[in-house]
Amino acid sequence: MKKACCTLLCAVSLAATSSGVMAADVSVDSSTLLGFAKRDISGASKETLVPATEFLGLTADKLADGNLSLHFYGWGRADLADKSFNNDKADGSLTYGYLQYRFNQANANVRAGRLFVHEGIANEQIDGISARTDLPLGFGLSAFGGATVHTAHLNGENSDGKGDTLYGGRANYRYKGLFEIGLSGVYESAGPRLITHPSGEYRRIGGDLWVTPLKTVDIIGHSSYNPVTEKFAEHSYLLNIKPTQHLVLTGEFNQHREQSYLYAWTMFSAAALNPNDKSSSLGVIASYEVSKNLEIAADYKHYSREFGSADRYGFDARSSNKDNSIRSGIGYHYLDAGQGFAIGTNPSASYHELRCYTMHDTKRYFSAIDIVGDFFKDKIYNKSSAWEANLTLGYHLTPAMALSGDFSYGRNPQFTEEAKALLRLTYNMTYNGTGGKK
Repeated sequence: MKKACCTLLCAVSLAATSSGVMAADVSVDSSTLLGFAKRDISGASKETLVPATEFLGLTADKLADGNLSLHFYGWGRADLADKSFNNDKADGSLTYGYLQYRFNQANANVRAGRLFVHEGIANEQIDGISARTDLPLGFGLSAFGGATVHTAHLNGENSDGKGDTLYGGRANYRYKGLFEIGLSGVYESAGPRLITHPSGEYRRIGGDLWVTPLKTVDIIGHSSYNPVTEKFAEHSYLLNIKPTQHLVLTGEFNQHREQSYLYAWTMFSAAALNPNDKSSSLGVIASYEVSKNLEIAADYKHYSREFGSADRYGFDARSSNKDNSIRSGIGYHYLDAGQGFAIGTNPSASYHELRCYTMHDTKRYFSAIDIVGDFFKDKIYNKSSAWEANLTLGYHLTPAMALSGDFSYGRNPQFTEEAKALLRLTYNMTYNGTGGKK
């Protein structure tokens, strides 16, 4: 039923705008991928994967009176050999497809169709409608509602953990360029009666803020509370400080309780974890621009969970030449995991990671080499490392069209060896109202 409604909505949208498309500014974004992979899995038969995938996006601005626009993006895949994902040899999805009307006053707009909502604590995908507007004296208001967009079923469940309808909104107040505070809420009805959510409801309320007391300081974050579980679901805060022109310091704090934050805890049932556990991370990043062509960064993050903790630290260095046609980087990180942090039978989750890459762009050709290696403290399936090397070569057929190919080869504990190849054709072009190219 939902697919039929979505198809009907898209058809109506296209029909409603067909008379104005010829006068619109139209942007087309297309990527056609043909992949090839050979897999040799220990204890299983070899697999040959040849998936063909198309990503297509379209934006049409200045429709009708000039304030209406159409936005579309979706993908489709067909397997030409063994199944590459799940049990279907063909699959696809409409990522988003909606009409938007922008009003001339109060920074107001209305969207209708399949769309993403990012308002305060709400980060949702719905088939429905959303609207927002500025109010006098620095206030603002937004609201959204519609049907939830369902995805693949959870492991062991005949459901994806989501309900039938979803709606919510946000009220905010902004004072000049100094700060903004918001209060938002999300309500989802008719959810499946899973083990840890017998009420079939999902609700969260919360607040968000943005503060910049000085030009060199920014604070942004939000907290949410779940009235069903009667516990805070999430805290997420970010601090940016720029003490000098070339130095940026970033601090972040994140914490969430899985049962209160997630739609359904059953997706983690195989891990046998306590749904009342909370996870936290506290980190800092220092980035310094040595010159216009060289930047270095060091980072540290501490993870803590009810059953273990870990520390991750390391550095990255990025460089480029004068015209930015050659860009390179190298990085090293180490995850120092404590006892019990690893999920499963592996004794330790500690590992070293090394990465190096280089990219070269010209008006006609482009290329890239990327090598990543992980070296485990304790062997996993009797393997002490995992690594992969990726090579990309491409050619600009026209300024708007490029043909490129990727080849990668690697070894890891899951696959004895894995070789993959990908052929990619990309097209990006914007046309003006008279049919000319921009």
